[in-house]
Amino acid sequence: MSDNVLGAAEMEARLRVAPFSRWMDLRVTALDEQGVEVGLTWRDEMISNPTARITHGGVLAALIDAAADFAIAAKIGRPVPTVDLRIDYHRPAAPGDLRARATIVRLGSTMAVAEAEIFDADGRMVASGRGTYFTGDGGS
Repeated sequence: MSDNVLGAAEMEARLRVAPFSRWMDLRVTALDEQGVEVGLTWRDEMISNPTARITHGGVLAALIDAAADFAIAAKIGRPVPTVDLRIDYHRPAAPGDLRARATIVRLGSTMAVAEAEIFDADGRMVASGRGTYFTGDGGS
C-alpha cells in the first residue's frame, strides 16, 4: 500500500501548473515509495555554450529542485518552497533528454531534505543535488 498522498497523474498536473515547468517540459515519469522520477525534454534553448553545445547549469539545477520538491509533494500533498539548494555538476550534459530521480532524506513537520540525481540518455550521471524545503503551515 502506498503512503504517497498524490499519484503520478496528479503530481504531473500540479508540476505543469507553473509556467517555468511547462517551458522546461517537465514530466513525472515514475512515482514509487522510494521517490519520483522527472523527465525533461531537451531543446536548443537550454544550451549555455553554443560552441560546446552543453546544457546550462541553471536548467540542471531547476530539474534537481523540481524533482526533489515533488518527492516531498507526493508525501504531503503539495509542493513546498525551497529553503536551500546544493548542486554538484559531474559532467557536461550534452544535447538529449534528461531524467532526475529524487528521494526524501528526511521529512519533518517544518523542514524536509530531499536529494536528486540527473542522468543523460546514456544513463550517465551529469549532476546531483540536495535541497531543504519548508513543510510547515503556509509553505505552499
